[in-house]
Amino acid sequence: MFEKAISPAEYYKRLSKEDRRAVKNLNEKKKIDFIPTGSWVVDMLISQSGEGGLPRGHIVEVFGNESCGKTTLGISACKRAQELGGLVVWADFERTFSEDYAKNLGLDLSQNKFIFIEPDNFEHGMGLIASSLAMKPWLVVVDSVAAMTPKAFIEGEIDDVARIGLQAQLMSRSLNYITKFIPDANTCLLFTNQLRSVIKKSMYEPGPNEETSGGKALKYYSSVRIKMRTSTIEHINVISRVTGKKEKEPLNVMVKVSIAKNKIDKPYFSGPAYIRFGEGFDNLRSIIELACNTKIIKKSKSSLRFDIGDKTIFDEQNEEQLRRVLAKDQKMVDLLIKTVKPKVDEEVKKDMESVSSDMEDVEPSPAEDLGAALQKTAETFVKKEKHGGIADLENEDTIEVLNPDENKKKKEKK
Repeated sequence: MFEKAISPAEYYKRLSKEDRRAVKNLNEKKKIDFIPTGSWVVDMLISQSGEGGLPRGHIVEVFGNESCGKTTLGISACKRAQELGGLVVWADFERTFSEDYAKNLGLDLSQNKFIFIEPDNFEHGMGLIASSLAMKPWLVVVDSVAAMTPKAFIEGEIDDVARIGLQAQLMSRSLNYITKFIPDANTCLLFTNQLRSVIKKSMYEPGPNEETSGGKALKYYSSVRIKMRTSTIEHINVISRVTGKKEKEPLNVMVKVSIAKNKIDKPYFSGPAYIRFGEGFDNLRSIIELACNTKIIKKSKSSLRFDIGDKTIFDEQNEEQLRRVLAKDQKMVDLLIKTVKPKVDEEVKKDMESVSSDMEDVEPSPAEDLGAALQKTAETFVKKEKHGGIADLENEDTIEVLNPDENKKKKEKK
């Protein structure tokens, strides 16, 4: 096949202009740009070597149980992207986006900085997301995968059981197509997703007890997967405006954040991220929790004390009081940040290792309109389901049913 060995320089000369674009010089490759999430803990867990956050040019999945802060993370990251001069896009499949809450977190909703999309169905939404990459937005948030309902299911052409398979196929084809354009646009595509219980025949059956919706393709294409789970809710004593008596009012919630997959830095690290109701991420409270976990701050009942040698730097009665002190002392906050480190979450590491990372077999998508391509895939899937077998893709008018029972009947007739 080869007459003689050639040097890399000769090989490069033989390449066409199109082929030369595929050969990259990694020494000239730009470093990854990060979008801060607004949570110091989340940024540190994603990239511990330095600057952290959501990596631009990559796909990120944030998943967890209900009300664990996934949407708050998306809004907070959008705000930080706007502050750095970037455009953001929000695809609201759930139809639950709260403008008031977004404004409270500081998000600018003007159309030249924030593009808001309310898709009708899966195919429509992914088509709009693909076309939005032409604007080269910094961040595109898809909220959420579980609400990305295929058109065939909405119109009643398919049952609930088959919907799962159709959604997985559409997600596979969409990501297979859209990942070709994300690096060029330098866009971070952020998906929020929900955890669903896995129904098992026995409690001893191997595998995880929870799974995310949308199939395996999103796991495969994601560079970073962030797991969030609500841990504890803190309350404060207030006087009720209704009864005039003392009662407890929820102040913030602690969310356990774990990195289930990370191609940017080390995976499986976890840490506590506090979300203050109505205000977003509370970084000071998270730093206090980490310092207590690592014994830097000595906690005795309700007393919190920090010593350097024989000198006591502070001694406060509770976390909320200490938070007020740290809010006025940035030097003390910087000192605590240098000493706290995240821990490896063995539970998440075990769950991820037990799950196969193989994705569904997907044919490469042609360079056509994504919405039309997904619609064609959905129609083919519906035809297969209606006929109980596999459709002949080369001739869609004639559908060959590969069903054992049907084949048996044909043989009997012969």
